[in-house]
Amino acid sequence: MGDGRGPEGAVVTALLDDGPHQAVADVVRARLRMVPEGARALTAAEASPQDPQARALLTAAVAHLLASDPAFAQYLATTALGRPAGPRTVQLRTGPAGPPPPKGPATVQLRTGPRPESPGTVQLRVDPGAARAGLLTGRRSSTGILVALALVLIAALVALGIHLGSRPLLKPGGPGLAHAAQPLRDPALVQGVLPDEGAMPSGWRVQRAAESGTGTADPARCLLPDSCDQQLAYATVTFGAASVQTVEFGVTAFASPEAAARAFDTVLERTGGEEATAVAVPRIGDRSATRTLGTGTAVALVRVGSVLLIVRDEGPGAALTAPGLTLFAGLFADRARQAQDGRTPDASARGTAG
Repeated sequence: MGDGRGPEGAVVTALLDDGPHQAVADVVRARLRMVPEGARALTAAEASPQDPQARALLTAAVAHLLASDPAFAQYLATTALGRPAGPRTVQLRTGPAGPPPPKGPATVQLRTGPRPESPGTVQLRVDPGAARAGLLTGRRSSTGILVALALVLIAALVALGIHLGSRPLLKPGGPGLAHAAQPLRDPALVQGVLPDEGAMPSGWRVQRAAESGTGTADPARCLLPDSCDQQLAYATVTFGAASVQTVEFGVTAFASPEAAARAFDTVLERTGGEEATAVAVPRIGDRSATRTLGTGTAVALVRVGSVLLIVRDEGPGAALTAPGLTLFAGLFADRARQAQDGRTPDASARGTAG
């Protein structure tokens, strides 16, 4: 039995009752314990799982968590626990079930009611001969229409200088698809890839201010020991939430996508070890990987063009909430793509820009 109509009702049921979705429930449980109010409500409800007041308080705590942390709410929406129940199924019956149809024009029944005789049954009668004739005519006419539309589209693209929106479709110097603009050499541009408080979910505040520099300013920051000259610039910033969790964003720009790819491999090897565990998550950017280090650290690596992004989550339950970390990585990747396309990064967890 649920405790509400929204996703928080299903979450509370999974938290307190045995059933499916326990893996996702463990992630929510760890996230609730990061906030004092959530921890108190969870402890009280687990002590008296059948107490209506305790369940109501836990439902309110879950609702507050989802409202205050849109990134986590988005992660939950991608799980079976957070997805709403699907709409009522409509069946299109064309088989021989039921009494045989009358001779003559074909009959198709669209049933939305529980019984054939219910008001939800709609019959569509189609003359087979007319249908075949109409189909042949439609094929002939649609072919001409498609050819005409294709010619109009080509003419329009030529007239617009082969541009779609603000991104060129073809490279100015020759054929081929244009993906990334020139490498980001200016530390100020690289720092612009970092999210600010306005781009983060509510409740996250800058804990360590953004800093940036050139790739050779600090040898310790070189991610390609044999090719430090290929590393152009870097920038970092750290955010904190609930005084127990921090997320650090690091971006490094390279002279080419190939150099960034080698740096990705180097950092991925460095994050390996006995405590490292790979987390299966959807791919982000051109290449990505997420790993947990023990129970309190999760790291996401992403390459977008010639830029390498690192997102590091530190705090209780970070390993359990690693799938949610990919939402921050996705936001970061969007901003890196915007910068390499020559645009001012404005992607935000509160409404990512295109």
